[in-house]
Amino acid sequence: MLPTAVLAAALALTAADDSDEPGTWNFRTEKPVKVTLLAGSIGAYQGGNYGKQLAGVCENIELKNISKTGAGAFPLKKHFKKQVLENWTLNVRSRDDENWLILHASVNSIATPLSTNHHLKNIIVLAKMAGMKVAFLSPQPWGRDGNSKFNGLEGLERRDSTQLVTDFVMGRLSARQALGDYADKRPAGADAAWVDLETPDVRIDIYDSPLRNKDAELRDLEKMKALLLKDRSWAKKHADMDESQRDAWLLTDAQRAAEVPRWFMRPELHAFDHIHPNAEGHLIIAQTACPSMPASWGCDCSALDKAG
Repeated sequence: MLPTAVLAAALALTAADDSDEPGTWNFRTEKPVKVTLLAGSIGAYQGGNYGKQLAGVCENIELKNISKTGAGAFPLKKHFKKQVLENWTLNVRSRDDENWLILHASVNSIATPLSTNHHLKNIIVLAKMAGMKVAFLSPQPWGRDGNSKFNGLEGLERRDSTQLVTDFVMGRLSARQALGDYADKRPAGADAAWVDLETPDVRIDIYDSPLRNKDAELRDLEKMKALLLKDRSWAKKHADMDESQRDAWLLTDAQRAAEVPRWFMRPELHAFDHIHPNAEGHLIIAQTACPSMPASWGCDCSALDKAG
């Protein structure tokens, strides 16, 4: 474990305004593409932050990081409204520049994935109504055995929640699948196809990326079966099945629970816990995202490979 002082230095956060007052910041250069980065503490981390790395290799962009530590999807939506949409110094709706939002889905509200997807979708709508384009990043791999949120079946629940948000980011779900009852709030209708205002311009999967510990040791399958058989919610869900059906589901769910460690972040990429990647992890995020960014950004993604 690193000393506390070192950890504090590693987590030097951006000076994003945490107050309820509208932002007063503005871009400072003549670069033609203006990029705003909105994320939780992953985006706010400054020990080799992926936003800075992208800004370093994409010559046409100026990037402003307004990420906010500890913020889930709903607080990020409020923060975006205050710092961007109500920022009359910036006046994003009237800018002639090419304006982009990098929106990184935070794990801070991942335990409620339908609500998280609903608020993330609303951020996209707000951004596009203001004339911004959106690059949408999935949650990063996270978790470790020994952490209370990932022990036993808890780990499977977190895995499924993170995958649900990732599948929404990547456009793999219908509105009903992604939003649940929140789909009823859509002007287009709960079961209508996604409309342009709701869809990002770029989608990037960093959950299933080189950050992920794909070769981790599997959990014991029989232990996972035993945990499932003791779980009341699992028993209730499968109570109406015959024995052969229940056994098939037991094997499937136990195998999925056993594979949870393979969806954790690689241990050598941890900064100070199992959620925050270190500088090398941020480099991997930048390397994963860079090739998907538009030509107008002027990115030399090979420079990131050389940095690695």
